[in-house]
Amino acid sequence: MIRILLPLAVFIFLTVNLSITKTYGQSEALTLLKNGKPMDLKKVGFFLTPMLGISSMDGSIALLNHIRGGVSIVSKFAFGAYVSHSLNQIKPQSETLPNIYMDYWSVGGFAEITLFSDRIVHLALPIYLGTGEVQMDNEEGKLNLGEARFTQFEPSLLLEVNLHKYLRVNLGTGYRLISDMRYRNFNQNHISGFTGYMGLKVGLFR
Repeated sequence: MIRILLPLAVFIFLTVNLSITKTYGQSEALTLLKNGKPMDLKKVGFFLTPMLGISSMDGSIALLNHIRGGVSIVSKFAFGAYVSHSLNQIKPQSETLPNIYMDYWSVGGFAEITLFSDRIVHLALPIYLGTGEVQMDNEEGKLNLGEARFTQFEPSLLLEVNLHKYLRVNLGTGYRLISDMRYRNFNQNHISGFTGYMGLKVGLFR
């Protein structure tokens, strides 16, 4: 995992510093208050992004309702919160009991860098960090099989298209990394994996 995260962190750091230098062209710190050079609030926007995700968990298809929202700065940097949960009944292949399914959810925060944001087609790189849970259940909801909590990290890459001043459409993928966990007959390796996303981004983009 370190081999994946370290180059990604270096790339993000260099991209942010280069973009800030080109955008503002000075060394004085930007601030929201009056000390230092105040940030121009006209360059601050906000957005909401509902997305549909499709993934695999322990050999079973998982459809995800993924929603994130936050604040953007000069249409290049963004941060906020997200929530993601399963829409269908996930049926792990390793499960031995009949007629039960798995629920999944995750909540947390994200940071995002947008490259070439002034073009009609551009790239967005959201990175998610949060907590999540999986739990087995049945239609009657009377099972007591417990649940498993974990930390989730997911770097993503999205292709975005500007449809309107206040509307963008995106399509891409992310890779879900789950911390050490064990539940029933599977572990974190069965939950980690790629997710395909498609959705809309609605907001005020500066």
